[in-house]
Amino acid sequence: MLKRHAYNIIAVWLSFAGTLLSQDIHYSQNFLHYQGQNPAHAGAYHGKHRVTASYRSQWNTVPVPYLSMSLYYDSPLKLGAGKDFIGVGIGLDYDKAGDSKLSLTSLNASLNYGFSINKEHRFRIGISPSIGQRRLSEEKLKWDNQWDGEKYKKDLPSRENFEVTGSFYADLAAGLTYRYSRSGRTYLEIGGAFFHLLQPKQQFYGPNYATTGLPVRPVYHAALSIGIGKVMDIELFGQYQEQKPYRERTGSALLRFYLDRNPGIRLNLLAGCGIRLDDAFYPMLGFQYKNWLALASYDVNTSGFRTATNQRGGLELGVQYLFRIVDPVGIYKKCPLY
Repeated sequence: MLKRHAYNIIAVWLSFAGTLLSQDIHYSQNFLHYQGQNPAHAGAYHGKHRVTASYRSQWNTVPVPYLSMSLYYDSPLKLGAGKDFIGVGIGLDYDKAGDSKLSLTSLNASLNYGFSINKEHRFRIGISPSIGQRRLSEEKLKWDNQWDGEKYKKDLPSRENFEVTGSFYADLAAGLTYRYSRSGRTYLEIGGAFFHLLQPKQQFYGPNYATTGLPVRPVYHAALSIGIGKVMDIELFGQYQEQKPYRERTGSALLRFYLDRNPGIRLNLLAGCGIRLDDAFYPMLGFQYKNWLALASYDVNTSGFRTATNQRGGLELGVQYLFRIVDPVGIYKKCPLY
């Protein structure tokens, strides 16, 4: 009975590992991974500079955990005296998974153009060129040729020949957002983006083996914020993305409580929960103090993989700092000079 239970755990683990190794980096707090969600998000905020960092440690209770980290910077550039803006940004993503230590390092830039029809309706369209590298390590990999019929023997030859353990690629993404605002606290935003438009090829067995490009990954997202009096906002987020044959659907709800709104202080408490359908739910708790924002979440597995993880998915942290620079006031003389 114990042996059968162990086999079931291994089977579930292998099925999920194969699924996730085929997917891009992803976060439960996807609404904080701005440029990773849509290049049109770069510079879409009130301020001068913004730095955002994300960290995710997933499945530490199994032998091969997953690690994801991101660091992003973006800024709005005003065009003339009008209300049109150009958003610019740069970001670094890193992801490592499994016994093979399969890793992804990606450096991307974002550029978008934002324009308003009137005070309530605003559009942004953007692109994001990137370069990336996939790497793996053969050291801890085990193969069927190293099984002698009774047990695994590391000394047996694997008969696997990796011509390369790392590959570089160039890629491109594009996206569009629409935002309807009634006030700074009440708004609706929808958008869509397409990643891997160049469908870059990745392989480790060399050019003589058949290979396919990364499939285009569409991402559709929405955000709704409703201000309630002077004490609270309700913030809702939804996202759908797919990378054939896999798809991911997430939804999150946050309550923002205004504890101190005095100028120069700004203290908000954030609390809520999110769900990734057929996989996990994740409670969230955070705060915003002055120019700092911090949000923590923890995945609780609800899928079949909970047998191996004991429902413990992973910790995720998001930290953001916003530079608010006040433009200097011009010098005016009280009396004209004669």
